[in-house]
Amino acid sequence: MFLTAARLDVPPEHVAHYLAGLPVVTALAGEGIGFTAPVTVLTGENGVGKSTLLEALAVGMGLNPEGGSRHARFASLDQSVSPLHHWLTLSRRRNPRDAFFLRGESFLNLAGYYAGLEPAPRGPRMDDLQAMSHGQSLMALFERRLHAEGLFFLDEPEAGLSVLRQLELMGRLFHLAAGGSQIIMATHSPVLLAVPGAQILEISARGIRPRGFEDTEAVCAAREFITDPEGTAAFLISEEES
Repeated sequence: MFLTAARLDVPPEHVAHYLAGLPVVTALAGEGIGFTAPVTVLTGENGVGKSTLLEALAVGMGLNPEGGSRHARFASLDQSVSPLHHWLTLSRRRNPRDAFFLRGESFLNLAGYYAGLEPAPRGPRMDDLQAMSHGQSLMALFERRLHAEGLFFLDEPEAGLSVLRQLELMGRLFHLAAGGSQIIMATHSPVLLAVPGAQILEISARGIRPRGFEDTEAVCAAREFITDPEGTAAFLISEEES
């Protein structure tokens, strides 16, 4: 474990106005967040601040705001990340020898950045990601770039992955953690929520709360649909028509 806690050192009203109302910001200003397992999974509905928190943690650890390692330096937007990291205090047990940030919304920009670099004499090949499908390039990145004893921030890594590939990634994350890595991940995927031994934190209007796998909204919704897909579809269709 590298990163052990994060907290907001100012009252929520002192941060940027569009951040102050996020449930995750209110929770950070209270007790903060403690990371208690090698894999921490952040889950919750859209708009609660999962990705905002993940980005702030990654940037606070010195990673490029749009993704990559501590050495990656590219930007496609003037304001590529929220300023939340300015007000966060991160507690760490030790520093990782390597860290990496996968930001879902700018992964294609990251692949383009690597395509423009000279191939490294040592280390994994990264310049061919644009020649693959989205899902293939993600799996190639996970296989080539994530390794033991690293700190990895993953923002919705399931985007573009089939269920089978999500299962493969779940197993890979477990083995990375067993090899001394720490993974902090934001996801909607019930498959990735199932990483054995993961700390699951669900973010909602009530704050940030530890959850068991079975109790998360994502798993409950998926189970309800799989149990009765026709009934669920009929209910949603009737809502649209009314």
